Amino acid sequence: MQEVTYTSIYDQVRALAGVSDFTAQEQSLITTLVNRRSKLAYEASDFWPRWLVIGERRTYTATTITAGSFVIGYTYTILTIGSGTNWTSIGASSATIGITFVATGVGSGTGTATLNSNIIPYDKAGSPTIDTYLRIHKSYQPFFQYSSVEVEYYVDSLGAHVMGDTAPASSVFVTYKKEWDGPYTSSSTNIPEEWYNYLGHAVFVDFLRLDAQNEKALVEEKVAESILKDQLMKVDVTRSVGVLAHRISTHGSRAYRRN
Repeated sequence: MQEVTYTSIYDQVRALAGVSDFTAQEQSLITTLVNRRSKLAYEASDFWPRWLVIGERRTYTATTITAGSFVIGYTYTILTIGSGTNWTSIGASSATIGITFVATGVGSGTGTATLNSNIIPYDKAGSPTIDTYLRIHKSYQPFFQYSSVEVEYYVDSLGAHVMGDTAPASSVFVTYKKEWDGPYTSSSTNIPEEWYNYLGHAVFVDFLRLDAQNEKALVEEKVAESILKDQLMKVDVTRSVGVLAHRISTHGSRAYRRN
């Protein structure tokens, strides 16, 4: 995907303003405005292709607990047998590494087990940070050749909590929107090309408002909105012919909704 430099955005704003250059204070303000408008554009859709990750395997959060600290009713998987730990007395079918059980006692000894969770965290080593969870599937890579079961979830500060999975595995496949790569600086070269014209006009609008040219700003705002709307329409057309968004069917139409 093509990218443009911050300098090209700055030059466009300068051209629209009809000035040879801005003061140092104005240049600092323009950087702030570029980032403000960039974040607004980023948040305008969950399906910008450059931030979309399809069906990436993510593992559940796991915590190692030592016998004596198990909580009755919680689900664990034996990690190490240890000594002095009677696994079968606290719910395990056998003292075997990998056995999953629901604790019926706190346990004792040096054995350890993994506290199983239903939480898919935002962060994973070597992968982008998740900004928005879109869909979660289990068993197989989704949108490929095999049918994959989709699960429900809710999101809080810890991540996505999977619900209603009657046969949980240690991982699922997450379709998500990556975290924004801003804020940008005057030396940035990775600004999305699809935002180029929008940012130029939108930042010019903000600059006009700072200069109290409100009537002209209103006219230019419509131009900026129209440019962004055209780009969002392209995104909608791309996903409307696919299956990444949840479909809602009625007797007269088929539409899509955001999670």
